[in-house]
Amino acid sequence: MKNDIILDKNYIEQLSQPINPIYSQNVFNYVCEKFDFALKDIIKQSPVISNYDFKIVNECATQTQTQSSSLDIFLSIKSPKLEMSVIKLNKNIFKKFFNKIKIAYLESKEEKKQKKRKRKTKQNSDNNILLKKTNYTYEQYNINDFKKDLLQNLVKYFSNETILFITKYGITLESKNELGMTVNVYIIIENGKKYKIFNSESYKLTTIDFGERLSNFDVKNYETNYNYQKAIRLFNSLYVNIMNYSINQIYIESLLYSCPNKLFEGSTYEMFLKILNYITIESNLNCKSITNENINVLNDNLAKINLYDFNKFLKILSKII
Repeated sequence: MKNDIILDKNYIEQLSQPINPIYSQNVFNYVCEKFDFALKDIIKQSPVISNYDFKIVNECATQTQTQSSSLDIFLSIKSPKLEMSVIKLNKNIFKKFFNKIKIAYLESKEEKKQKKRKRKTKQNSDNNILLKKTNYTYEQYNINDFKKDLLQNLVKYFSNETILFITKYGITLESKNELGMTVNVYIIIENGKKYKIFNSESYKLTTIDFGERLSNFDVKNYETNYNYQKAIRLFNSLYVNIMNYSINQIYIESLLYSCPNKLFEGSTYEMFLKILNYITIESNLNCKSITNENINVLNDNLAKINLYDFNKFLKILSKII
């Protein structure tokens, strides 16, 4: 936490002001152009992708970003081949898992025999060796191969000042000079109207559904004379300044979406005090998700939040106002 935070009216008003979206849009256009070059290089070698598209998500999509916000981009690809490769990846992981169990079982069995008979049975020893030497290889090009190829091709189109690395959901780019902000590109597989994101650590495809988020956002923003957007921007800024990391957008949007419209009236400082008092007293466990008002926000897969940290954040705010 920064020790010089003083929550007076001027500071609150300053944090609530919008950041010019032109800069992030220019970075978006620049990054998409480079990715377009790299993707076309891959398609020339192997047509694993039939189509692709780019979309801004999170803070920059709703213009609620802070000075420290990253630019988050969905790279949506259409590729039945890569989607099917996840099934094969899972099958191989499944086989490897049971292979380890077999090895552990045989080793345990061998140890018991050594204690009882003080010797090894050759049959079990041979089986153990065979299992250890077995290597499972993927028979076809898979989504992890695609991520590696994409990274290798991208390096050609960015300067040495930009650092690129693979994450469990895609590729991240960091550069102070060339980009000016961190860019996270998430690889999303599109199948019809459904979007799925691949986690390379768990080898799973998870469906992403923003549901009614944008329409609910727009309605709430209009009903509050665009102060809903201002409040999200304000709490985004306060959270990153106090907790040193960004808050989950679906969660904070849902929490403020549940606040009565009358709380967004008055000056920015008055609005802030009323909302802070409301979300501190009212349980933040009971609000509905902005993506789907029929579910609790904590049951929304997109709204991952550390409640301990968030409650700590509220207590700190209450002490310094």
